Amino acid sequence: MPVSSDFLFRLLPAVLGLILVGFAIYRLSGVGGTYFHVATSWVVGLFVLSVAVMFAFAAIANSVAHLEDFHIQVATSFVIGAIWLSTCSVSLITIYRKHSYRDEFLQFLKDKPLNLMSMWGLLGLLLIVAVWNSGIRDTSIGSHAVLLIAVTTYLIASIVLDMVMPIRANAKGELPRLPREAKFTMAFLAAAWIIIPSSVLMLDVILGAGFGFSKHNPYLWVIVVMFVAFVRTLSMIRLQTVIVDPEVETARREGFRAYDIPRGVYLIYDGKPDSALSLFSELVTLPLRPDAKIPVSDDSASETLEFLIPRGLVVTREFPDAVRERYGLQVTPIIWLTESPGERRIAPTSLAVLTDSLVRFMESNHNSIILVEGIEYIITFNDFKKVQRSLDILNEAAWVTKARLVIAAHPDAFDRKERALLERDRIVLRGEPGVSELKRESKVAAAAA
Repeated sequence: MPVSSDFLFRLLPAVLGLILVGFAIYRLSGVGGTYFHVATSWVVGLFVLSVAVMFAFAAIANSVAHLEDFHIQVATSFVIGAIWLSTCSVSLITIYRKHSYRDEFLQFLKDKPLNLMSMWGLLGLLLIVAVWNSGIRDTSIGSHAVLLIAVTTYLIASIVLDMVMPIRANAKGELPRLPREAKFTMAFLAAAWIIIPSSVLMLDVILGAGFGFSKHNPYLWVIVVMFVAFVRTLSMIRLQTVIVDPEVETARREGFRAYDIPRGVYLIYDGKPDSALSLFSELVTLPLRPDAKIPVSDDSASETLEFLIPRGLVVTREFPDAVRERYGLQVTPIIWLTESPGERRIAPTSLAVLTDSLVRFMESNHNSIILVEGIEYIITFNDFKKVQRSLDILNEAAWVTKARLVIAAHPDAFDRKERALLERDRIVLRGEPGVSELKRESKVAAAAA
């Protein structure tokens, strides 16, 4: 019995597409809190939902009376909605990057309800209303050329916006310098997102309905292929970040700290990361002595608070609970470098994710303290040059945000050339003696009476 064209080009890809949507939801839910703390999660969620509606409509339209009459309305609504969501996603990781956290995003919408995303969405909504009020059908598509031109223009303008926003944000210094592989995966994700609604408009609406090429129309297969690429890329990058909420350490030692290391980047060579972790622990658990002179302006209460009560973040190869117990850290966030999935865990192969997560933490918490140990472990999974580029990016972010970045490394794990690259633009300390000397040199002066 020959296979019908409806089955090959309509039912089969639609069923496969719905299975892919279910798999996408499963993969995204597995990311857990690290995913749903990001404001862009609602963008991806709505996009996946819109693709599901398209596949579901294609699967049941032929078997439900008169449902196929709304084929053009559903297809064009999908095109407009999906491409608007792509613009929202790009804007939230470029020009609105500083507002992409959930709480900050909600506050941003309250303060500025008329922004690029909302205004562009209102324009798209007007187009959708016009499409549904037009009474357009497959047989009358030729008489609605103006409406189709408007939808096509909206699609093209959205694509232009998606390309211009990253260029503008980068030129204004609003984006951190991302590793090459991160840029590639983000560009690939955007391309897959854009191709899906573009294929529906060009192949299904214009070529299929407008020119009568519908029996063997491959647009659903194109969506299936591009959606596979979309889900694969999205699951690899996890939106390029793990959101880490800052915490002021509640474990307080007796006494006070008489030193405070200057803002900058430190490289501590040691066989074990004990000296680096001990320094970090003192900085976040020992308060400065009461008479210490605070090097911030008198009218800057937030800077004074950040200076007196530093917030830290640890990236470690060791098991987090063991680090907490050994160094007296109760609530300080710890990212565990491991291949096993879970919250606040990053695989050593996900170098772009780790870099962007640390950059975001520094951007949101000026004067913070970040400790990264396990560089040798990361290098076993990545080329040294890639790791060095990521460390250079962290260097820049630390200086811009006035953070203190401490990198712990085993000196015997690198050759002479690699050590020279690691030491460039960093303050080098050699074990506990080097840390003790830094503390002596960093004693804080008493405030004037």
